[in-house]
Amino acid sequence: MKLPIWLTAILLSCSVASVADETIDISLVSVTWVSPETYRDVRTTSGSQARYQKRVFEILSEQFSDMASVYLKPKQKLTVKVIDLDLAGDTRFSSTTGQPFRILTSVTPPAITFKYQIMLNEEVIKSDLVRLTDLNYQASVFGMHKDKVLIYEKQLIRDWAQKTLKQ
Repeated sequence: MKLPIWLTAILLSCSVASVADETIDISLVSVTWVSPETYRDVRTTSGSQARYQKRVFEILSEQFSDMASVYLKPKQKLTVKVIDLDLAGDTRFSSTTGQPFRILTSVTPPAITFKYQIMLNEEVIKSDLVRLTDLNYQASVFGMHKDKVLIYEKQLIRDWAQKTLKQ
């Protein structure tokens, strides 16, 4: 059975992902995106999957960096290894055009799983495995900023940093 061209293109764009770990170093933080091809949901609804994934990783790495610059003490460094990422919402396909789009529902909350270490010089002073999710993400005030990119995922990181990095 031959698939329509538009369906073949969509399936290929959804399956093309980075197969290598990607590490982003920003000032006080090193974020490694471990096996991103296994992540639950980092799918684009338009354009290149590889470019979209890279941009998502950059934005969330910057959020870790911003939080580290606020909460870490001098000479401390944060190392993060992201194991899984599930963006808020889910990718669905239009029945009329076949084009993908992201829809936010109460059963598709954002989630991120990662290991972290806070280092002072070369000594680990704190580490843990963390799974963050917000089942009530749509009711948050931050959801009102629809023009903000990855606002729900950034809020997960912000809340974690306020509780964990604040010493």
